[in-house]
Amino acid sequence: MNKKHLTRRQFLNAAGVSAVSAGAFRLAPGKSAFAVSKKKGDSSGPGLFDKIYGCLAGSRIASAMGAAVEGWDMDRIIKKYGVFDKLIPYHHYNVDWDHPAGSTEDGIERQKLMCTTIIEKQDRITAEDLVKTWVKVLDPNKMKYMTEAFDRQLLAHAKSRTVPAWELGGLSKHPHLNTTARSFHAIALINACDIDGVIRDVYEIGRVYQPPNSDSYPWGAAYNAAVVHAMRPDATVDSVIETALKYSTVEIRREIQNGLDIAKKYKQPLDMRRELNEVYTKKDSPYCANARMKSYHASSIYETVTKALAVFYATKGNVKDAIVVAVNFGRDTDCLGASAAGLAGAFSGTPTMPTEWIEVVEQGTRNNPYTNSHMTIKETAEGMFSALKNKVRKMKNYVTLMESQF
Repeated sequence: MNKKHLTRRQFLNAAGVSAVSAGAFRLAPGKSAFAVSKKKGDSSGPGLFDKIYGCLAGSRIASAMGAAVEGWDMDRIIKKYGVFDKLIPYHHYNVDWDHPAGSTEDGIERQKLMCTTIIEKQDRITAEDLVKTWVKVLDPNKMKYMTEAFDRQLLAHAKSRTVPAWELGGLSKHPHLNTTARSFHAIALINACDIDGVIRDVYEIGRVYQPPNSDSYPWGAAYNAAVVHAMRPDATVDSVIETALKYSTVEIRREIQNGLDIAKKYKQPLDMRRELNEVYTKKDSPYCANARMKSYHASSIYETVTKALAVFYATKGNVKDAIVVAVNFGRDTDCLGASAAGLAGAFSGTPTMPTEWIEVVEQGTRNNPYTNSHMTIKETAEGMFSALKNKVRKMKNYVTLMESQF
């Protein structure tokens, strides 16, 4: 893709009717988490805290559920499960350990590190801030059970102190990965409703993970612009989609629109899977993933963001439905699930999310000796909410100071 990549210094922002349950199948009813997470004073729709909670919970539930069928094709999922909607144990990374039911994986490990850094700083973070957290909390001997090899390689370079934090991504041999969508929810949450801020931070934090020529930057900017817009009290499904398109390049907008046009053709969200998958698997498709990616073919930023927006649109921002539809696509199910459900959670909060799913993920975290953080989702949401409020207080103090001088 031809575009100008900005430098680091140039870059230093409800719940709908259940589209799935009203259609081809019905999900088992679950008590809403809204009752326990809605903040006092919120009288209509999810409040800001609940959107933060919903974004984190949605992304983590979908990661834990999708990881069990990651790499499967759609037909294999259909043959074994019909519609897969369970949190079950699974095996990853060719190590002698099974993830317990509800355990998340490498993408959420990265998200957790960003949350930890933001909560400790109580403000937006830089690449240096994040890498300091890596060095402080990560144990390479534990990482092999939870992360990809390139995560451990980046940590080794960070510990060597020979490469600046914002240049670490230049060592990656895997450009155009979906990291800036599937793992960057914390970056969106600390920039709630601030599109300029989140785009700047996507380019800042993205340099820890991706080389300068990666398409993960502009695609991640478009996705995260949608997430921060979704946190506005006046956001609608259409305005979220319009925001993603507005902050896309011409080429990105064309590809996303192609995915949305496919989604609009089907009354039932699950029915779009085969056609949308073929966009990225057919050799003669202009968007064929194998032709654009040297490795991690199913984990491209192109495919993940396009599908996530299509799922969000088709399920009307319903978190539960977004999770189920995404993890039944096949291919990179955990990343797609985290991206689609994280966006839906930022929009709808927790009203459409079964509390039992949240509890299974919390139990999976408690039973995981290798994760970099055992904070509960709610504790993490509270820490992120506190950091956001602190950031806003600092902004108000700055405005007061400047206005006094005009």
